[in-house]
Amino acid sequence: MEQILCFGDSNTYGYRFTDRGRFDAHTRWTGRLAEKLTPFGFGVIESGLNGRTTMFDETDKDGRNGLQALPEILRENAPVRYAIVMLGTNDCKTQFHASPQEITDGMDRILQCFEEHTRMLLVCPALIDKAVLTHGFSQSFDEDSIPKSAALESKFAQLAAKHRCLFLSAVHLVSTAQTDGIHLDETGHAVLAQALFQCIRQHWLSHTAPAPHTMECKANMPKNSGNAVQKQ
Repeated sequence: MEQILCFGDSNTYGYRFTDRGRFDAHTRWTGRLAEKLTPFGFGVIESGLNGRTTMFDETDKDGRNGLQALPEILRENAPVRYAIVMLGTNDCKTQFHASPQEITDGMDRILQCFEEHTRMLLVCPALIDKAVLTHGFSQSFDEDSIPKSAALESKFAQLAAKHRCLFLSAVHLVSTAQTDGIHLDETGHAVLAQALFQCIRQHWLSHTAPAPHTMECKANMPKNSGNAVQKQ
């Protein structure tokens, strides 16, 4: 069975904002995606960690630097032929003082860790909503975090083109406005799982997959879909 490595932060882990617990495997997007992919002979390796960044070190939490953690994860799960990467939200924390370009540079270095043959799907995370300023994470994010988050979509799309990998923007699919401003609720996880499945089915599972250089990865969801560029 082929495996897809899902590398991300708390929204990949399945953080449940209501009680700081974890959504079960039937609720979080990684588990839902696994259920959808099983009939096609694909499994999912869940590698989500609360607070994970692309390349920044938390001042009070160890092991959150994604760039440092990824090489060992890749060795443990080798060979990694397929990967989904969704990071960037925690890079917008005030303690890092990172610009959107610096966050993109961090993601660039993350993608460089994968071998050339690995087929990757880069996901731009949902926007940070102003709700973060009045909920439990207000000490970590401020008003500047919101536009930084919004600036990542276009930069990540360009980065996906550079690496010739699929790109899906969660910005147009899910919202964090009804939670704490950074985490997905149950509906958000369901929507994201379905969008990812459609993207994977179109580009990785189909015998008539679009040719390289295609820019389309349509998710037939109620909201707008993300775009994609295909890695050979």
